[in-house]
Amino acid sequence: MLINLEGIDGCGKSTQTKLLQTKLDELGETTVVLKEPTNGPHGQKLWDILHGKRKATNEEILEFFILDRKQHVNEKIQPALDDGTIVLMDRYYYSSMAYQVAGGLDVEYIRNKHDFAPNPDIVLIFDLPVSTALERVRGRSEADEFEKEEHLKKVREAYLNLESDPLVRIVDSVRTPEEIFEEVWKLVSEVRNE
Repeated sequence: MLINLEGIDGCGKSTQTKLLQTKLDELGETTVVLKEPTNGPHGQKLWDILHGKRKATNEEILEFFILDRKQHVNEKIQPALDDGTIVLMDRYYYSSMAYQVAGGLDVEYIRNKHDFAPNPDIVLIFDLPVSTALERVRGRSEADEFEKEEHLKKVREAYLNLESDPLVRIVDSVRTPEEIFEEVWKLVSEVRNE
């Protein structure tokens, strides 16, 4: 199973990823949490862009993500799936379908460039108002350039526009982590039992 957890920074997806991994481990499942961008050579370029150390167009950013993701699929994601491991993706190509769309690229163009990537079984998009998300991340290190409010509003809108995708479930994240996880577990269980 491949479970993709998505949302703007501050939405609580890292907390939900941990809770989900703990629950699945308790049930005797083998799990792995993988994050994108990775720390590989292409991922490193992306981190430099995100932290303002390097400039790139939206198209170039997408290309770096695709190169990073291809390597990630080949080296980590597909081998884990082949071993029967449940893969929890903290961001995956649905991130590109939100962040790069917010930057002006077409969603279907982005989707079509990911024909190499295994499809998730479910995509959980943790949604909350941008102002709330920004309040949550203020205490962390300097905000990267994708955390600017206007941009994040476009990203949130792009995520919400993915709702018609049959794999996507929008999760209201203005609740306590426990309340959110109750819904997450219900949604994941439905897919596990299919």
